[in-house]
Amino acid sequence: MKNRMKIEIGHVRQHLQNETNQIRADTKLDINLERSRLTDMFTEQEKKLMEASTDFHKKNVTTDGAITEINKKIDIDIASLKTLMESHKLDTIRFLAASVFTCLAIALGFYRLWK
Repeated sequence: MKNRMKIEIGHVRQHLQNETNQIRADTKLDINLERSRLTDMFTEQEKKLMEASTDFHKKNVTTDGAITEINKKIDIDIASLKTLMESHKLDTIRFLAASVFTCLAIALGFYRLWK
């Protein structure tokens, strides 16, 4: 009876040891699977971040190029308008001078006629 109890206690102890080892193995497997899943998720998020960053930089470069081109066009148009304004200013001065000399000639003509 004593031997039988020792044998049964040994079997129970062995069964508990096997259960404990099985639970440890399952827990390690779960931990490793979770770690692997988190690593994959982190890698995927990092990849998405890099893609978004690359897209942002491409759009930034495109926008900078467009802004530079628009600034050049604006500068060219401003220079063209300045040239046109200067030309009109000179035409106005020439017209004004011609008008003054014409009026002066008419006044001198009337002066000679009256004299």
